[in-house]
Amino acid sequence: MSENGKKKVSYDFDKAEYKTILFEQDSESPFVWYLTLNRPDKANAISIGPGEMTGEIKDAMKRANLDDNVKVVVIRGAGKNYCAGFDLSFVYKVYGGELDTKPSQRMRLQVDQDELYGFPQAILDCNKVVIVQVHGWAIEAGLYITKCADIVVAADDAKFSQRGQRLAFGGLPTLPLELVMGHTKKINELIITGRTIDGKEAEEAGYVTKTVPAEDLASEVHGLATAISILPRDAIVMGKVARRHMSDRLGLSCLKEVITYHTLSTNIAYTKDEKDLMFIKDRDGMGEREAFHKLHDKYEAALDKTKYFQSFNPQKK
Repeated sequence: MSENGKKKVSYDFDKAEYKTILFEQDSESPFVWYLTLNRPDKANAISIGPGEMTGEIKDAMKRANLDDNVKVVVIRGAGKNYCAGFDLSFVYKVYGGELDTKPSQRMRLQVDQDELYGFPQAILDCNKVVIVQVHGWAIEAGLYITKCADIVVAADDAKFSQRGQRLAFGGLPTLPLELVMGHTKKINELIITGRTIDGKEAEEAGYVTKTVPAEDLASEVHGLATAISILPRDAIVMGKVARRHMSDRLGLSCLKEVITYHTLSTNIAYTKDEKDLMFIKDRDGMGEREAFHKLHDKYEAALDKTKYFQSFNPQKK
């Protein structure tokens, strides 16, 4: 019961039948809930659509807003990696596009609005504190989540990359806020090159609040979330709404323009000499992973010729 004698709003999360995520109450800290990206066999790649990971994250964020038992949501990944970005088997096809079928701009825009950017919007709209716990690989759309969170804690050996930018986007920010998270020129370079950086460089760039040794990651996040969950419910919500309001007034958390840019970027034209590295063309013949690495490997080989802009690779040390 609440202080005024009325029953607190609460949802039975056990009745939410999710296939791509888990949403569970912490056994020691009852106001802390863990949203676990749960496709470990796919490195937690984000599937797109209603009933897929984008839709299920949106649903979980709505439930978190409506449940008084939730004060802090910790988003993490199952298995060896946090998140490998969007599931490449869904990319472009989710618009209804195939090699011989070009989807309309209106369909691209609707799917981008509802799903590809609908799930980051749901995280931005969550009125509870959102903490992201990063280990292993954190790629592209997985970083949509980190950018929309309040706090990000990462293992110092985590690997961050926006390599999906190389497919079509050439440096498209997820949201305006990204460009002022740290040093703007640094952010520009990272989203243009899509190179891989470690947790420490991600912290220096402003993508991460704090990096910690991998063996301390889970306990540090749990301790931080538990401490924050001591705050009054109203204080947590009003603080979150105030921060979002200020970001909105500055135009930093608006996704409308980025949705449009993403829609346009999925419709770019390739000149004849560029089609050899065209992911959509190669995917049907060699599979999404191989098609992507065809472009990625050539790009990485070029970056390796620089001294200071090589991707982070602990095996090179």
